[in-house]
Amino acid sequence: MNEAAPRFLVDAMLGSVARDLRLLGYDAEYAGSAPDAALLGRCQREGRVLVTRDRELARRAGPLPHVAVEAPAPQEQTREVLRAIADRPAPAPFTRCLACNGILRAVSREAARAALPDHVAHAQERFLSCDRCDRTYWEGTHMARLQERLARLAGRGA
Repeated sequence: MNEAAPRFLVDAMLGSVARDLRLLGYDAEYAGSAPDAALLGRCQREGRVLVTRDRELARRAGPLPHVAVEAPAPQEQTREVLRAIADRPAPAPFTRCLACNGILRAVSREAARAALPDHVAHAQERFLSCDRCDRTYWEGTHMARLQERLARLAGRGA
């Protein structure tokens, strides 16, 4: 069976987890302050895994797939989610917009030029653009830090 990577709906208490999951390539929508009933309904309609620190919300989720996060630190919270889905396929990292969860697509320098500082337009060759919010990404000096963060989330570093 060709099982897909899980899709998440992350509650308002776990914004850092939503961002980490996006960095890892997961479809991770951030729910903000939506009412519990709306969150549960959306999970059911969209086939999403609820990620929450709210014990009452986790209890109300019942048979819906959910991860009740207990760790206080954001990095450990993300690791809890990853352990809970360890048997599921993982997507490719750097394929989701960190800001809005849109899908990142390769674009030409010319297509990205309006969104780029001049020094980036001259120095970089590869660009990604979000299909939802049009944010533009490139492999800058921050890439080493992001790679280190991925390794830590995977448990391969301090």
